[in-house]
Amino acid sequence: MAIEAQPEPSATPSGAPAPAKRPRTNAFESLRNRDFRLLTLSTISLGFGQWGQQIALGWLVFVLTNSAVQLANVAFIGGVLSLFLMPVGGIVADRYPRRTVIILATLADTAQAAAVAILVLSGHVQVWHVYAFSLLTALTTAMNQPARQAFVGDLMTPATLPNAIAMNSIAQNISRIVGPSLAGILTAASLASPFIFVAAMRGLACVNTVMMHPPRAHVAARPARNPLREILEGFRYILAEPRTRVLLAVNTLPALLIYPYISFMPLFAREELGHGSGTYGLLVSGIGIGSIFGLLGLAFIGDRLRRGGMLTLGGLIVYVMLVMTFTQTRELWQSMAVLITAGVIHGFCLALSNTLFQTSLRPEMQGRGMAAWQMGFGLTPFGTLVMGHLINQYGIRSAELGFFAVCLACFLLILGFNRAIRRA
Repeated sequence: MAIEAQPEPSATPSGAPAPAKRPRTNAFESLRNRDFRLLTLSTISLGFGQWGQQIALGWLVFVLTNSAVQLANVAFIGGVLSLFLMPVGGIVADRYPRRTVIILATLADTAQAAAVAILVLSGHVQVWHVYAFSLLTALTTAMNQPARQAFVGDLMTPATLPNAIAMNSIAQNISRIVGPSLAGILTAASLASPFIFVAAMRGLACVNTVMMHPPRAHVAARPARNPLREILEGFRYILAEPRTRVLLAVNTLPALLIYPYISFMPLFAREELGHGSGTYGLLVSGIGIGSIFGLLGLAFIGDRLRRGGMLTLGGLIVYVMLVMTFTQTRELWQSMAVLITAGVIHGFCLALSNTLFQTSLRPEMQGRGMAAWQMGFGLTPFGTLVMGHLINQYGIRSAELGFFAVCLACFLLILGFNRAIRRA
């Protein structure tokens, strides 16, 4: 009987066998990891608590003072403090076990939410309490977020890390969509209800984190050094590397020039679209819903992407053009269609750039690197202040369009003159 010849493996031009194709990653591959599942549940619970506290504190300030100025002051002071404390959180995430840092920060969040709930229930709450709790939240957020972001890398392998970052972003967007609605309903029930909800959600996040048992610790044996020197060392490292430097810039520009428009969505809904407060929730939810679809897309194909830097920048250019179009919409259906589409592209690009940045960092720089990444988002309050003044002077459509045009010009300059983004 003749023996059937077996096909020879394909070879490269040099004559060596072609490398085996990497198996495709399942869209939910990272969720097979027990510890990452618990981290994802913790992230969703913490997000519910974060949004719940933001809505509840804002409503509490308004009830106590009936002052828009006080409302703006609380939001701005907390945001700015979190921005400046974030580098310290990065050092903490690099020096100490991240699971421990996350647990302690979440416990502190739970305690302060319970304290303000008790004050509201007893009728002893005052405005200065709100400022104090806003500052405490800024501190715990600065400790929590860099450690939580870097901890994803501790739990995953390089092959599953892109999928895990996408799934982590999906969890954050779920809480962004559902959290404000739940907090709003509870605020209507009673003033203390949302704070009880916040304490419960943060407690659940803490329980999920405690249940994790990662197989390895990230902390390397090294002597403790001057904290300021370590902060500067982290910034020097990120800014000296062309790839991390340009990715950080691409992340920071929208935070400063695009994201502030969300704060003025109620104004746009009422004055430009002629709708009530319910439209504000629809518009913001449209962005979040679109982002989830974009993140799911990255979860499906992220491990097979090439030239991710160019794809990120190209997608963000399209995103900016879409939000520029949004400023000129006249009907609610037009606004919703544009925002959902923009959300799809933005969710995809944001998670992809996060993946590229995090996988570019050395292990001992993960905490400080992700702190710098979070600091980029922390610039949004500054952009909001400037945009607000320009809106008062030129109107919301013209002011937002001008901001977005500046961001578009910056992206086009990076596309034309930066080689690192084309290699990322």
